[in-house]
Amino acid sequence: MGLLDGIRILDFTQHQAGPYGTALLADFGADVVKIERIGGDPARANFPEVDGVNAFFLVNNRGKRSLSLDLEKPAAVGVVHRLLGRADVLAHNLKPGAMEKFGLGYSDLHERYPRLVYAAVSTFGPQGPRRWTTGVDLIAQAESGIMSVTGETDGHALPVGVALADALGGVNLAFAVLGALYGRERTGSGQEVHVSLVGGLIGVQAWELQNHLLAHTVSPRAGQSHPLIKTLWTSFAARDGDFVLAEVADAWPGICRAIGLAELAAEERFRSVGRRLKNRAPLLEILRARFAESTVDECVRRLRAEGVLAAPVQSYAQVAADPDARANGYVRKIDLPGKGPIDTIGPFLHFSETAPEVRRGAPDLAAHTAEILAELGYDAAEIGRLRSERAIA
Repeated sequence: MGLLDGIRILDFTQHQAGPYGTALLADFGADVVKIERIGGDPARANFPEVDGVNAFFLVNNRGKRSLSLDLEKPAAVGVVHRLLGRADVLAHNLKPGAMEKFGLGYSDLHERYPRLVYAAVSTFGPQGPRRWTTGVDLIAQAESGIMSVTGETDGHALPVGVALADALGGVNLAFAVLGALYGRERTGSGQEVHVSLVGGLIGVQAWELQNHLLAHTVSPRAGQSHPLIKTLWTSFAARDGDFVLAEVADAWPGICRAIGLAELAAEERFRSVGRRLKNRAPLLEILRARFAESTVDECVRRLRAEGVLAAPVQSYAQVAADPDARANGYVRKIDLPGKGPIDTIGPFLHFSETAPEVRRGAPDLAAHTAEILAELGYDAAEIGRLRSERAIA
């Protein structure tokens, strides 16, 4: 049994910020009906395939069923309303005002479907002068402040190397829906929940932004380090790759022993955090020279033996082969129809009794249209009529 068995989600989301969230809910057992335009989610065509598999679409739409409708046709909107009579959640990340155009905004539906949880994802949030403005991951990274602290100290601001705003937006969507469903169990009523890409990124910078609010300082780009952590918290180049170390608690003497310079710990210019910060340039020069003589494995092994937090900077290939990533199901195999077993990214949460699972791959466009309509009571003649009217694909 899945945690959300019996919960039906009408998923109008596309691209990543919304679909990733509803995919996580599908992992929990929800019946996620992906409602796509006749041409399909643009992500089906906008990303390259590898051996016939669209990696972007697969990971953001696993476990769902596809129903393709033309919402410009009243009969298609009628199908949505029949679905709403049996649905628990409606999720969308369409442009502000798009759902209202079809009479499917929250204010249009709440009175008729009082138990419905209505979940929306936007770039900026439901209030403020830019609430009608659309955007993408890069826009959110720029507007949220996270790019201002990412990059080399004397270089340009850089985006994070992955679509962090979109992925986090999906996680926040799933989190918000779960909270609203729990609230419905207590009150009997659904509600509208709204998450935004900018809001999510501001949330993950809570400590750094709180420091700014209190100190009124501007955090500079810190390159390999962190602008607020005044100890060794950075990456180093070894002979065959990179690794990181984090100087916490009383790690400094252990770092010195690991590089074979135990006497460095008591040297006047390095014997306190403040002194090491003041003399950071010569300190880093010493450490970099020592670490460059050894392999990543040797550096990490010696540091860990001294109780210092250290780890290799892993490539995607190394992550995919990592025994812990495999053991925890973060990378796992699924059987993809027509392709056989393939590796995919799995759920990252663990439940002792209702473990989330990747129950199926991403659906082909409109693959479940007839199946879903039959569940709603449409007979073959009605389905044929909807098809002839081009209300469905």
